[in-house]
Amino acid sequence: MFGTADPRVAFWLPLVLSSLALGFWLTDRKDLRKRLTIPTFVVSIALIVSFGTSTRGEDGPETALLAVFLHMLVPVTFMAAGTLIATFSGPSPVGPLPRGLRPMGFVMAYSGLLWIAWMLISEPPSAIANGIGQTIWGTWVDTFLTVLILVSALAGAFCIMMGEERQKEALSLAGLSIAGCVMFYEIMSDGSEGMNASNWHDIHWGELMFVFGGMLGTVTAIMVFIALVYIAEKRAPDPDVIPPLTEEEKIVVEAVLRSNLNLMEGEE
Repeated sequence: MFGTADPRVAFWLPLVLSSLALGFWLTDRKDLRKRLTIPTFVVSIALIVSFGTSTRGEDGPETALLAVFLHMLVPVTFMAAGTLIATFSGPSPVGPLPRGLRPMGFVMAYSGLLWIAWMLISEPPSAIANGIGQTIWGTWVDTFLTVLILVSALAGAFCIMMGEERQKEALSLAGLSIAGCVMFYEIMSDGSEGMNASNWHDIHWGELMFVFGGMLGTVTAIMVFIALVYIAEKRAPDPDVIPPLTEEEKIVVEAVLRSNLNLMEGEE
C-alpha cells in the first residue's frame, strides 16, 4: 500500500516524528512524554534511512530530496566539523580547542571535498542518477561549489590580513577555492559520471535562483555565526582586577630591589 514513492510515509512521517521527538525532549523532566524522546527519534531515523536508501530518482520530489540529503550527509558533516575544529583550535577567544586539533580540522574539510569529488567521477546511485533526484543533486552540487569558491576566497583574504599564521592559513583556504574551481570547471566543460555538460548547464541556468539563495543563506549564516561569537566574547567574565600595592608592600619591594642591586654592584 505504501512505498518509497509515497511521500506521506517516506518523507512527511519521519519529519513529523522528528518534530515530535524534539517536542518531547523540550518537555519537563517529570513529564511522561519525556521518555518518548529517544524511541520516537530512533523510529524517525530508521524510517529516513530505510526509505532514503531505497529511493529511486524517478520517485516523488520529497523522497528524492531525502535521498540526496542522505548521500551528502557524511561529506558535508566532515567539512562542517572540520571547519569548526580548525576555527576554534586557532586563536579563538570563545571556546578554544587544543591547538593540535587544527591540522585534523583541515584534513576533515579536505576529506569531505574529496568525497564529493569521488561521487562526481564514480557511477552514481539511482537516487541521484535519474528524474527529479538528478536535478536536486545537480542543483546542490552547483550551489555548493559556487559557495565554496566564494567563501574560501574571502576567508583566505581575511586570513592574509588578520590570521595568526597568515601564509599557511591563506594557502590552505586557497587550496579549497582552487579545488572547487577545478571541480566546477570540469563538470561544466566535460560533465560528470552519468550527466553530460549540457545537463549541468541546464541545471545551472534553470536553477539559478537556488544558487543565489544558497549564497545568500551562507552569507547570512556566517554573519550570524560572527555575531554569536561576538556576543559570547562580550559576555565572557572580565579577568580579576589585581589591586595596586599598598604602601607597606611598596616598601618591602623597594628594599628587596635595593639589596639585590647592591649585591650585584658588589660582585662587579
